[in-house]
Amino acid sequence: MENYYAKAVDLSGMQFDIPVTEDGTVQISSVLKIKSLETNARKVFCRNNELQTLIAPNAVSVGCNKNKLTSLHLENAENLHCGENKITELYAPKATVVKCYINQLTELRLDSAVEIECYGNDDLKVIYAPNLRKIDRFENLVQTENFASRKEIEITIKNHFDRRNPEGYTTETFDLEIVLDLDKPRTVDNVAFAISVYDPAVMFEVCLMERNDRFGQQASIAAQIELPFVADKPMRFAVSVPIRSYVTATKNLLDIIREAPESERVYEREFHIDVTCYLESQNTQDKSFTKTFAIGNPFAGRYQWDMDTFTEPAKMEQDEKFLPEALAKVSDDLEDALLELFEWHQDEIAEIAGSVDGISYDILPHERYAAISFRTTEDEERYSPADWENYSLLEYSNCKSEKFKVFSKRLFQLFFEIQASSDDFEDIETRINDLLFTAIAKAVLRSPVAEKLRVCGISKAPILTDTFDKTVEYIVSASEYGEDPFNYCESVISDTETKPTDGRIRLDKF
Repeated sequence: MENYYAKAVDLSGMQFDIPVTEDGTVQISSVLKIKSLETNARKVFCRNNELQTLIAPNAVSVGCNKNKLTSLHLENAENLHCGENKITELYAPKATVVKCYINQLTELRLDSAVEIECYGNDDLKVIYAPNLRKIDRFENLVQTENFASRKEIEITIKNHFDRRNPEGYTTETFDLEIVLDLDKPRTVDNVAFAISVYDPAVMFEVCLMERNDRFGQQASIAAQIELPFVADKPMRFAVSVPIRSYVTATKNLLDIIREAPESERVYEREFHIDVTCYLESQNTQDKSFTKTFAIGNPFAGRYQWDMDTFTEPAKMEQDEKFLPEALAKVSDDLEDALLELFEWHQDEIAEIAGSVDGISYDILPHERYAAISFRTTEDEERYSPADWENYSLLEYSNCKSEKFKVFSKRLFQLFFEIQASSDDFEDIETRINDLLFTAIAKAVLRSPVAEKLRVCGISKAPILTDTFDKTVEYIVSASEYGEDPFNYCESVISDTETKPTDGRIRLDKF
């Protein structure tokens, strides 16, 4: 009997074994979040998880859809379901059935595949599959002698969707351009569409048009196209498709997104739109093609944390100059907030003041969290505030200081607005954090704040001058965890000891 094994690594980096059944099956619950799996099992199932690496050389059947895989090498897999990942490279020479939809593939080479489902790979240009019999929902690819492929049907949305200028979202129609280059001449008796909008995780989805519509949309389309027509050469035509929410009958796209759950409007950066075009013919099988479009979320960055509501989407004027202008007041406002916070909570601080040797200002707008943690000489983890006994002693949501509450909510709002106004936010996030946390560090190092801490009983709270006594350590970091995180206070202190801070860290250099 085969000695099967399965070794997994969870999100924290801990390694552990997972049991494999006698027939060589390993099945991992989505509740058990793992990022890596190595196994010699014959059947491997790990769906809706956090998997980034999968090593399964003996597996003949693999189901790993809805993970975070970027590549897959499965030498012996015969049946493979890996949809909804981020796969750019797929090697499965023995696979006969492959479902690899909604990935990032540009090329597929599957020597044994007879059935492929690969919609949602928008940049997929070439398929090599000499034994192919069926491509489900992706019949727009024409097989040539060398099995390279061209698209039979192409769809383009002409509407302009810019989340910083929501005017385009007020549309009640999708303006489409359809390009046909069919492998064989065909008489098209009808052109139909199915359209839906959803978030990338498919937690929210609304149909905007069904193939058999309920709102007279098909009649509007038929009035724009001269039917039937013969598609015997490359051709293109434009059509304006009316949209309706099949849940509420709402017509306007902006209002349809407005009806999405609040969590979707707050946290999602973009929504996806699936458009399927059907070419219907009486005497031959219908042809269809699905294309996925990504559009920005017009409500991103518009949630007002202090009022617990959304502002109406309007044109965002912010550009790169907006960031330093907005951050200019962060240090001043935080100083005022801390002075009031320490004043209101002087008794709590005084109880532990004698043993305090570190203060962490856990002001984390990207996590919508703000608190002050105090490290004492009894705490073993010096740079992990979450492990301190007095972690989050003063927390914004339940503290007595109204100024600290207001400051925290405004900072969260500022971060969301910066995020929403930046098309390349992920590329500039590091620079934004540097500017933001430097501004926070400057505030906590100001003399009035240190003097207030001394009044509260922390007599050795250092005051920033040309030199700096680190008997009590101030910490401003982008995380509450870590053995030795980057401390923005150290950066400001270093500059103060050598040259004026603004000579190197300038808010106008964004």
